[in-house]
Amino acid sequence: MRTRTLLSIVIVSALVSLLMLGGCGGQGEDSTQIGGSADAISTEADVSTEAGDDTGIRIGQYPPTFTLPDLNGNEVTVEDFRGSVVVVDFWATWCRPCREEIPVLIDLYDEHKDQGLVIFGVGLDRGGAPELAPFAEENGITYPILVGGRAVSEAYKVTGIPTTFIIGRDGRIVAKHVGFAMEMAAELTSDIVDALATDVTGA
Repeated sequence: MRTRTLLSIVIVSALVSLLMLGGCGGQGEDSTQIGGSADAISTEADVSTEAGDDTGIRIGQYPPTFTLPDLNGNEVTVEDFRGSVVVVDFWATWCRPCREEIPVLIDLYDEHKDQGLVIFGVGLDRGGAPELAPFAEENGITYPILVGGRAVSEAYKVTGIPTTFIIGRDGRIVAKHVGFAMEMAAELTSDIVDALATDVTGA
């Protein structure tokens, strides 16, 4: 009986912890559907983890490189932006925390793009660009939106959205944020500002 009670407490605690992350998971509204169809995402195979021996998704590692189409069908390769601070934000239009994070990212991009900040919103909607483009226009998203899907989300081990990676000027991951609530905005901002203040040599 005591063991059963203890198990119940552990399960409830785990569920509360997941809810506090402020992210979307599972299926449906406010949940993650990170699988894109091959029909909608033609560059899904263009994901590589061969940037070097130190490649992965942990702090200090080089992230997997990828090439994805933007909303106009132009291919964008994240590796081309080495020397900038690159934010890769995995999101979807139906995810409430993602929608709450977007205005914060817009403000950060508009304020710091001249200092070398690049933000890519990697949209994971199954419908691809036809779903992402109207949303981006209606919500005044000023940073580039890329059409993502299962290959890139699996390469980055995305299990809930939003998941936001900050990549320093040297091409290595300097911070990772999972989920979003407004009280997380200050830490996100601080991590980006700190990355912008660090040159390629880390000085």
